[in-house]
Order: sequence, then structure tokens, then C-alpha cells
Amino acid sequence: MAIKSLNGWGSAIDQDDLRILIRAAIFEVAEAGKAVIVAHAASHALAGKDDVLRVLVTASDSTRAQRIGAAQHLTIKDAEAAIAKSDRERTAYFQQFYKLKQELPTHYDLVLNTDVINSEQAVSLIVHAAQD
Repeated sequence: MAIKSLNGWGSAIDQDDLRILIRAAIFEVAEAGKAVIVAHAASHALAGKDDVLRVLVTASDSTRAQRIGAAQHLTIKDAEAAIAKSDRERTAYFQQFYKLKQELPTHYDLVLNTDVINSEQAVSLIVHAAQD
């Protein structure tokens, strides 16, 4: 059974049609070149393309909570709740659109743990990998 939602004009959009539209937009941006796409599981949509560097930037839940809390002026408890909700939504998105039961580091070309390296080092590593 297809899930339907309303677009801005009041007509129904099938989730499969929405996925096709999102993937088409991702491919169009990627084909234009020299782009960083950070949305809608673009790394999965572009899997198999040899001119794409798929990067996962991650950190522990405690580091993420501290960063989100500071950036959004949240308590640690509220930041942890926001992260948990975001993670659930990300998992649901991967399951719905890409039929993935679990996101794995092996889905990416480069995995960066920002508990260990700082943001400047992460940027440097990504730029270096993308240039090669």
C-alpha cells in the first residue's frame, strides 16, 4: 500500500514518486559536479558512482548532545531527546526509501569520528580524499 501525502497544491503524492523526485534532484546536483550534498541520504542514492566520495561524519551520543545543546541552547536531556528523535527519523527514512535495516560504516568511503578529530582536521581529510 502506497503512502500518500499532500503537496502544496492539495493533490496527493505517492511516496515512490517522491523518492524518484528526490533521487532525480540528487543526481542532477551530482552531475553538475563540485557539490556537497548533505540531505536525503544522498550517499545511498549515489552509491556505485565512481566520481562520488561518500562521507559519514559521526561522534558519540554524548559529544553530539553537548554540541547540539550548545548550538541550540538546550539542556543535555533535551539535546539527547532531540538526537534520539533525529536518529529514529533517519533510520525510518533509510528503511522506507532504501530498504536498509541498518546504516553501516561500510556504506561510506570515508568515516570520520569527530570525538577523535576536530572539525578542521575532518575538513582537511575530506578535501584531500575528494581531490584524489
